[in-house]
Amino acid sequence: MTDANDSSDVLAAEEVRAAVERIVTSPGFRRSPQLVAFLRFVVEAVLDGKAAQIKSYTIGIEALRRGEDFDPQIDPIVRVEAGRLRRALASYYAGGGTRRSVVIEIPLGSYVPTFRRCKNHRPIAVLSAILMRTLGFMRAPSRMNPFRSPERSTRQSS
Repeated sequence: MTDANDSSDVLAAEEVRAAVERIVTSPGFRRSPQLVAFLRFVVEAVLDGKAAQIKSYTIGIEALRRGEDFDPQIDPIVRVEAGRLRRALASYYAGGGTRRSVVIEIPLGSYVPTFRRCKNHRPIAVLSAILMRTLGFMRAPSRMNPFRSPERSTRQSS
């Protein structure tokens, strides 16, 4: 039996930093300095105990190098880059990062990253692939789509 507070589940800051280095040197991140800066900034803020300071404005100023007059209510760059970062991380873990033991995620509705140890690496890739196929399937309406309501298809054929 494993104790719920097993020390092997606690991630050291160096493990997280090593995971960040592997991510930012991967092909999907090498060509995007903004994603790298965003990821490094939010991860370091959490590791330094400053998670409460991770806000749109601070990310825009510190990570994305916007000027002091940056207004996140007008300029959506932080939201746009957060979405790109989430997709890039999902792609990384679905591909080359499949066998990594540390997973870094940016949950929806927040810019504060979470870190966890992944003991079973394959399900992340499998779940990501299933999710991507499902989202693609839902976007492309067809008669085979089980999410399409029956009334809708009969009304359209009349």
